[in-house]
Amino acid sequence: ARLFIDELGWSNPKSRNPVTAQLSTKNSPPLSYTRTPIAQLSGVITFEVTTGDGIPDAKIRAAIQKQVTEEHVENLLIFLDDARTKSLWYWVKREAGKARARDHLYVKGQPGDLFISKLAAMFADMSEFDAEGNIPVTEVASRLKAAFDVERVTKKFYDQFKKEHTAFLGFIDGIPIKADAEWYASVMLNRMMFVYFIQRKG
Repeated sequence: ARLFIDELGWSNPKSRNPVTAQLSTKNSPPLSYTRTPIAQLSGVITFEVTTGDGIPDAKIRAAIQKQVTEEHVENLLIFLDDARTKSLWYWVKREAGKARARDHLYVKGQPGDLFISKLAAMFADMSEFDAEGNIPVTEVASRLKAAFDVERVTKKFYDQFKKEHTAFLGFIDGIPIKADAEWYASVMLNRMMFVYFIQRKG
């Protein structure tokens, strides 16, 4: 909630009361899950979702999202594990009558380069709000699309970046704190890529 409200400029939800719901699944007992509103921007609401049994699989995530959509058409779900060390951010792209899930897994302590770029797309500045304090819901949906509807080539790039980052990390000496070493590796790689692109442009 602090991330969305203090850093990204979203608003407090009308209610923070958690809602526990049942999800019927084939050949297994009903699954209970809890969704807690943590922030909203225009008609888009962000929920934390917990099941008491870790982050659910893709099929259950889709079923939960479908159920939430019955009450809140535009939504962003953040599935959390019980220890709150992993979060899976889940948004559904609707286009040409089809729904396609887009997600991003974030593990506490991992380099945040890719994740920060997604968060930046969701930032709302005070100057963008109208007199009633709203931003068009289509604009918010467009920002979620920019954040989560990543093209395959971009995913390939970041997969390669992660691989190079891990390899580069192995060569760094003299920085005893792992998080600092990871930050240093990210900064160095980003600077080298910047220089590379400038060289390519002549």
